[in-house]
Amino acid sequence: MTSGDGPDGPKRALQLLAEVQALAHLGIWEWDAARDRLSWSDGLYEILGLPRETTPTFAALLACVHADDTADVKQFLARARRERNPLSLEYRIVRPSGEVRAVQARVKATFDDAGEVVRILGTDQDITETKNLSARLVFSDRMISVGTLAGGMAHEINNPLGTISAYLDLLAEHPEERESETIIAEARAAVDRIRIIMRGLAAFSRAGEDRRTPLEIERVLELAIGMAGNEIRHRARLVKEYSGTPPVLANEARLGHVFINLLVNAAEAIPEGQADRHEIRISTRTDAAGWIVVDIRDTGAGIPSEIQDRIFDPFFTTKAVGKGTGLGLSISHGIVRSLGGEITLRSEVGRGSTFSITLPPAKDVARTRPAASPQQQVEQDPKLHGHVLIVDDEIAFANSLRRLLSNEHVVSIVPNVREALGRVKAGERYDVILCDLMMPEMTGADLHAALTKAAPDQAMRIIFITGGAFSPSSQRFLENVPNLCFEKPCDIQKLRSSIRQQIAAVRD
Repeated sequence: MTSGDGPDGPKRALQLLAEVQALAHLGIWEWDAARDRLSWSDGLYEILGLPRETTPTFAALLACVHADDTADVKQFLARARRERNPLSLEYRIVRPSGEVRAVQARVKATFDDAGEVVRILGTDQDITETKNLSARLVFSDRMISVGTLAGGMAHEINNPLGTISAYLDLLAEHPEERESETIIAEARAAVDRIRIIMRGLAAFSRAGEDRRTPLEIERVLELAIGMAGNEIRHRARLVKEYSGTPPVLANEARLGHVFINLLVNAAEAIPEGQADRHEIRISTRTDAAGWIVVDIRDTGAGIPSEIQDRIFDPFFTTKAVGKGTGLGLSISHGIVRSLGGEITLRSEVGRGSTFSITLPPAKDVARTRPAASPQQQVEQDPKLHGHVLIVDDEIAFANSLRRLLSNEHVVSIVPNVREALGRVKAGERYDVILCDLMMPEMTGADLHAALTKAAPDQAMRIIFITGGAFSPSSQRFLENVPNLCFEKPCDIQKLRSSIRQQIAAVRD
């Protein structure tokens, strides 16, 4: 590389700068306070997807920001005019083509002797590909964890399945069994065990973007325990001390990934066959600042002090060759930091380790609609008996619902969305439509979209039932519609109550 001397030096330097910016997907901007003028480089035009004739203004920049991030960017720019230290912010832009890109912004203000801002220099770097690579790495590590736990999960599922199967055989042979209430209660408990494991598997196997919602921390912990329970059971007693903390704004799969990593690590720090002598204790609390703290403590081997500073480094592991990727704690650290939290370690050789996760509470949380948890019970009222349509390609499940509901409602069954649409378009009307979300050919989301156009009142009366909304499109759909959604197997009492409430609301 030559110096900038000579007549062509400045021109060559500018050319090199432009090439470096393009290579780094970087744009530069500068605000001159004296002239209140903003200027930016060609690289920023490229990142924003704007034509070169666009006049550089903060209004033009903000117009490119994703609607959900606009308030954060405005606050960021306001802080840049006040603070002397460099600031950074990650946000999203939406190009004119509709493409969403992730941007890392950095700014530094210069002040005069009187403390007035003279200029602000900023950079915006397109980090979309880096974030996508990171997401794939997180998902890959999560799948490794799930694969490692697969044998234990099969064991956890087969045990309650064996209980249910044995009780069904017992009732089939002795239908007048005197202890039928106890049998039913124990069978339901077994179903609940399977439900928790399958919810965890569905959540933690989910790919897609880092979509965050308000989450109850204890619920995510329970899903992680359901996944890692077999690893723990043969090594330690599990002790839970939950104190009822505020919600956190997080992605369920990613936060669950952190807890699974820490629980499995805690179990592997304890030798097998000594469960009576060891424990893994999970506690939750709210600190003085209102933040949520989760402690996962084990009484295992502990970590030597000389390597504790490296424990979150990528590819560093204390496990034997072939027993770990060395990425679990590094990825967990990154996930927690991305949520605005911290993860710390306290450990003593021979006495065990404690990992503490501290997370900020979700601010201004509007509680998300519950997955089928009605707030009020409607009194029994003959006027609330209605016509219920069940749309489900699993006919055995549909028939079981029909038998459970038909003593209170008129129940019809169709095996697919096309037949349901045909009935509604022919003039039939239903008080409630119980619709499976994931079906071949046309889905429950397709039915909702079609009814929204053809019969909006019927679209509002859909209650979705799903064995698992695995696709990103179905997840987004459920987040954006007001309709209730139940997961199979359903809590029949809550389902009955929701049906009655819906009928009551329609007839008021």
